[in-house]
Amino acid sequence: MRLHFVLPQLEPLYGMELAAALLIRGLQAQGVEVSATVVSRGVPAELADLTVDTLGLGSRITRLMESVPPLRRRLQNLAPDVQIVASGLWGSVPVGAALAGSGRSYVAWEHSLLPERLRIDRRVRTLARFSRLKGLRPRLVVAVSNGVARTVQELAPGQPVVTITNPMPPRPFVAPREVVDRRRINLLTTAAFRPYKNHSCAISALALLPEAYHLTLAGDGEERDLLHAKAQELGVQHRTSFLGRVPGVAQLLAEADLLVHPSRAETFGFSLVEAAEAGLPVAALPVPALDEMIPTFVPGALAADTSPAALADTVLRLTGAQRPTLADFEKSWHARCAALDPAEVGRQWVEALNR
Repeated sequence: MRLHFVLPQLEPLYGMELAAALLIRGLQAQGVEVSATVVSRGVPAELADLTVDTLGLGSRITRLMESVPPLRRRLQNLAPDVQIVASGLWGSVPVGAALAGSGRSYVAWEHSLLPERLRIDRRVRTLARFSRLKGLRPRLVVAVSNGVARTVQELAPGQPVVTITNPMPPRPFVAPREVVDRRRINLLTTAAFRPYKNHSCAISALALLPEAYHLTLAGDGEERDLLHAKAQELGVQHRTSFLGRVPGVAQLLAEADLLVHPSRAETFGFSLVEAAEAGLPVAALPVPALDEMIPTFVPGALAADTSPAALADTVLRLTGAQRPTLADFEKSWHARCAALDPAEVGRQWVEALNR
C-alpha cells in the first residue's frame, strides 16, 4: 500500500501536526510506503527522514486557493496506485478542488468538525459547506472520534465514515499523586487563549471554589486581555497566574494537583493524555470527543453540564474523596497502550483503506 498525505502544516510539531507525524510512522510500521506534501511552512528537523515536500505557502486563509494549482501538479504526478489522504478541512478543500475532474478520489482525515466549532468558527462553517459539494467530497472520511464522525454524517448524509483514534506512543506507567498541601491546591490549564478553549469558564469556576484553590494558566492568545479582566472582575486575580506561552508543560504538570480542561470543542485531547502520563487527573466538560477520552484513556471526571458551577463541583470531587485511584490510572494506562499505539492505529488505517 502507498499513501500520500496532504497536510496544512507540520510546524510547530504539536497537536494535529504531531498526530500526523505519529500516524505516518505508525503506517510505516505496517509496511506502508508514505510520502507527504505540506502546504504551509517547513518540515521540522526531527522529521527529516520522512519523504515530505512543501509548497512553502504562508498561513493566510488565501493559501487554500493558492495551493490548488501546485497541488494539482503534485498529485497528478503520483502513481495511480497511490492513495491520497487530506488532513482536516484545510487539506480536504484544496485537495478536492485540485482533483476535480481528474477521476482520482481521496480520503479525508477529519478532526475539526464538531458542533461547537461549527457554531463559533465562521471559517470552519465555510469550509464545511465547500467540503459537502459533490465534486469535492472524499470517498471515505477517517474521523478521530465518534463525535467528529457523527458531525460528518449529519452534514453529509451517506458519506462513508470510520472512526480511528489518534496515535500516542506508549509511555511508562506513572502512579497518581495525592494532593499534598490542602492549604494551596494547584489547578492548571494548558491551551491557547481562544474562544472555544473556554478559559473564562475555568476562571468563573475558580471564583466558586475556596480560597485554597489557585489556577495557573499556561498559554496566550486573542483572549488574553479578556481573561485578565475576568479575573479582576471576579476578584480572583490574586489566585490566578498567567504564564504566557511556555516551551513545555512537564514541570507544570508535575507541580499541579489537577488539570482543568474547560474546552467546548476538542479535536482529540493530547494535553489530557499528557496529564494522565504525569499521574495527574483531569476535570473537563461533557462535550463530544472529551467524553470518549475520560475516563477510558484519562483518569478524571466530566462535569454534569458546561456551567462554571458544574466544573467547580467536579474540581472539588477530584481534589477530594473522589480523586481517581491507582487502579483507575492502571486501567486507563492499559487502555492507552492497547488502543493508541501508533502501530495499532496504523493497522486500523490499513484495514479501513483496504475495504
